[in-house]
Amino acid sequence: EFNLNEEQEHAFRIVAQHSIGHCNEPLPMYIEGMGGTGKSQVVKCLLINFGARDNAYAIVTCAPTGNAAALLGGSTYHFLLGMNNKVEEVAACTMAQVCSRLDGVQYIILDEVSMLSCIDMYKISERL
Repeated sequence: EFNLNEEQEHAFRIVAQHSIGHCNEPLPMYIEGMGGTGKSQVVKCLLINFGARDNAYAIVTCAPTGNAAALLGGSTYHFLLGMNNKVEEVAACTMAQVCSRLDGVQYIILDEVSMLSCIDMYKISERL
């Protein structure tokens, strides 16, 4: 459905092969590029690939803003991870909701990372 260039195909294959392998190690991966270079195409191909293998529940997408998240059918990272800028403590019910949302998830794709501060990245890392 999508025509990926060589670099996009390489990024896609890294994740796809990791997902079918027997590796329990996390896959920290950063796909860089200026706007319009096709990073979202790779993500869309991954979403289709996971769905075709009846494994759509194993991958989620999120972004700092609702608009960015909606382009990939995801949610904001605030919602996905139950984060609130005003409250440091997380209510038990919120944590239960987060655990439910992430049940079975093996891959979290965070789009538009250039919009995040170092503090935001730290908070996301701490939450995970």
